[in-house]
This record gives sequence, structure tokens and C-alpha cells, in this order.
Amino acid sequence: MRKLLYISLATAAIFLGSCSESDFADAYRDPSTVTTTNVPKQFAGFMKINFEDVIPSYWNYFTVIRTTSLSYTQAHGIINGTGRYIPGAAVEDRWKRYYKFITQYRELEKIMASLPAAEQAANRIYTITSTIYLYDHTSKMIDNFGDIPFSEAGKISMTGGDYNKASAKYDNQTELYVKVLDDLKAFSTELNTIALSAKVEVEFKNQDLINKGNLVSWKNYCNSLRLKLLNRVSAVPALSARANTEIAEIIAEAKIVDESSENIAFKVYTQDTDLDTSGFFDALESGNNNIAPKPMIDHMNANNDPRKAWLFEKGASATDYVGLDPMLASGAQDQLISNTQIAIYNRSVISKNKWLPGTLINAAEVNLILAEYYSRNGNAGTAKIYFEKAIRQSIEYYVRLGDKADVLTWKPTTEPTVAEVDAYIAKINFAGAATAADQLQLIAFQKYIHYNIMQADESWAEQRRLKLPVLNFMEDETSSIRKTPPTRWTYPNSERVYNTNNYNTVKDKDNLSAKIFWDVK
Repeated sequence: MRKLLYISLATAAIFLGSCSESDFADAYRDPSTVTTTNVPKQFAGFMKINFEDVIPSYWNYFTVIRTTSLSYTQAHGIINGTGRYIPGAAVEDRWKRYYKFITQYRELEKIMASLPAAEQAANRIYTITSTIYLYDHTSKMIDNFGDIPFSEAGKISMTGGDYNKASAKYDNQTELYVKVLDDLKAFSTELNTIALSAKVEVEFKNQDLINKGNLVSWKNYCNSLRLKLLNRVSAVPALSARANTEIAEIIAEAKIVDESSENIAFKVYTQDTDLDTSGFFDALESGNNNIAPKPMIDHMNANNDPRKAWLFEKGASATDYVGLDPMLASGAQDQLISNTQIAIYNRSVISKNKWLPGTLINAAEVNLILAEYYSRNGNAGTAKIYFEKAIRQSIEYYVRLGDKADVLTWKPTTEPTVAEVDAYIAKINFAGAATAADQLQLIAFQKYIHYNIMQADESWAEQRRLKLPVLNFMEDETSSIRKTPPTRWTYPNSERVYNTNNYNTVKDKDNLSAKIFWDVK
């Protein structure tokens, strides 16, 4: 069978089923065990298929981001091994996962289109919310690869299994981002007036794995995703005016995730299904994936960051928190690690915590975006308000992650006091940053800390866009391909082999030095 990953017949066959029947717990059922489907069931199946991209999992952390975005952002201590700046097989895994995901979405479209017009209208909420979720992950694919197959992808079952007809072109990354922004804006407006029948309301609540049928949360998610993507393109000349105008409109509407109680996440509700973080500890604790990075630790030490003890543990033989120096040779790094002198991510709060949420949008990141927006537009006073609010929320976020810790051995015994948080904020001193450039450095470093290993894709996108924080990397002199971190991932080899004609239209862009369209600095 040809391996067009995003249109595979096997994928279509496996995921025609559902993930639920009557209640939320049943929404976790294996789609391959169900032979019939409908819109609500297909919606749940679509949301479940890529949960490992969201909920901290072995597959995503160890297979994909351990060797890519975690290292490129120094979210963990980067070990200077050979070929460390070449993404390798990781891209194939992410590519395959996304195109299984979009195939599930196309099946939902297909089922919806088969309904009478009245039923399509009644079930409209499934189209809106599934597309919001699709666009969230599609934007991440663009951020990693650039042009991707989208508009024609995942349609193998609609062509009767004809691979030639289903072969998907690559969509232009800029145009696709604009489409996403256009559609999200329209969805935001539509969510203001949409009404659900009693039947649809119950079914939607049962099948919605993210917001459990809460339309206010979907509105907040939609607008916050818009905010993030608009901010990401804010330096692109053709989109900067739109970005500023629409960000102002979103702020005025005041329906965004700006309070911690509004955070959007794929939550873990039970340990009795595969929708949990049970494999995360192995992904993070094996292969030195949990080593603390020097820039983050140095900042926390110098400024008494209240998050330090919640995010990290001291090395077993160390008297203080020490991060791995990225400018040391690998032999010296290995010695420090084996001597247990380097700090690691906190095992109680992070790696052994089976209840970690899969973060989609949270208040701290939204308020850091708002701080950047106001600073960029010359309003330092308002920027300071959002910046400090974001820090308080970030601290609270990581403290609260420990509430359901399964293993308490390394959990801090006391929470940060108001005075300690105030002292940290005072030491950062946003008001003392005289220029917008100085303010952006502070904002970018707080993004680096807040995202850390938990939102690695976002961190890598923001670091490429802003060129901040300034991080030091040792060149890989052994590589003739890439000596420093790349600016994008290259396409998987399967595209060259099995989607040759379409791949040839983008092959000139397919190198590790090409930039994503919003990377203009």
C-alpha cells in the first residue's frame, strides 16, 4: 500500500468509528472497535486521535520534541552530541500524527454533508468547534514546516480509495494562516448567537473532550487563538495593520482566556483510559530529557524566582540549583550529569504527575501577548499591568500543578507567599525597562520560563519570531548539514517518495535554513 500518510486508506478505515456513546467517560472508547458513526461520535473520535500531541505523553516528548524544540529552545539542558540540530525521524512521526488527525476531521465533514439541511444546521456547533481545534494544530504544523498539504488532504475515502485523485497539493503558508484567521473571526461572531437544541446540548457536552460543552469557553478559546496568531504575524508587513486592528477588537470584546479559571486544556479525568500522562515520566526522566537549562536556572537563582522549587530539583549531590551549560563539551556535560550536580525537572510536580493537563491556551501566555501588544504600541504602563499579571498567573499555574501530585517526595512543602512573588516582580522591574526593545526582552524571557517543556512548540515559534531570549549554542562542528539550530523542520522523506509531484512544488523551500513567513527579523 502506498504511504501517502495524510490520505492513507488504512487511516480512513481505522478512524471511521467513534470514541463515545452516552457520557463523557464513554467518549474514550477506541474508535477501531466501533463500526457505525454519527456526528457526535465522529467529533469525539477526531478530538481523541491526536491527544498525544496535547497531553504530556511518551510518544510526543521522547520521539518528537526531545531532539527538536526542547533542545532548540533550551527548555531542557541541551547535550552537545553529534547531529543535534538535524530533526531527523521526529518529523515523520509528527507529520503522520497530524494527517491521521485531519483524516478524522474530513470524515466528520463527510458525515455532516450527508445530513439533511435542517440537521446540518442543528449540528453546526460540531463544525465550528472541531475547526477551531483543527486550526490550533494546523497553525503549529505551519510554524514547524511552512507550506503543508491542507485543503485537499485527508480525503481518501471521498475518492473511493483512488490515491492519485486524493494526492494533496501543498497550500501556501501565508494564505493558509490568513484563511485560519478569517475563519476564526467568523466563528467568534457566530458563537455569540448560536443556540443548541436540548438534544444537541446534551450530546455536545458528552462528546466535547476539552470544554465539556461550555460555549463561553469555546468563545474564549477561539479569540485567544486568534490573539496568539495575530500577534505572531504582527511584524509581517502585509498583515501588521490587520493584526493591530483585530487585537484591539478582541481586547474590546473581553472574551479571552485572561484569568486562570478560564484556561483551556485537554484535562486528565481518570487513570482508567489511555488519555493520561502515565508514560510521561519515562519520556522525561530517560535520556536526560529532564536536565535543567542554565539560562533558566541562572535567572531563577539571581532573582529568587518563586517557580524554581516547583519546576526543578537540585542535583542529588549539589548544594544549589545548577543548570547545564550549553557551551561545555559533551564529555564535561556528561560528567556533571553523572555526578548528579545538575538540577532536574521536579519529579513530583512534573514528570511523575499523572494528572498534568494538555495545555491549549492559558491565561499567563495570553497576558504576555497583551503585554507585548501594548508595549509595541507605546503603552508601557498598560503593558506593565499585563506583564505582572502574567507572572503571578504563571507562578500560580505551576504551584497548582502540584495539587494532584501522585508522588509527594519532591513537592515543595510551602507555597510562595505574596511577599515573595511581589519581591520577584519588583526585581524584574518592568518599569525600569526604558524602551520597547528592553521591555520585549523581559516579556520574551518570561515566555521562555512559562512555556519551558510544557509548551515547547509555542516556545520555539516565539523564539524564532522574536530572536529572544538570546541563547548561546555550541556549534556542531561534526555536521556538514547544520551547525546551529534550524529555522524550520524539513519534510519527511515519504513526501519525496510518495507525493513527488506535489513535493516538487515546494522542494526549493525544503531546507533547515528556510524561514517561516512570520520570521522576518
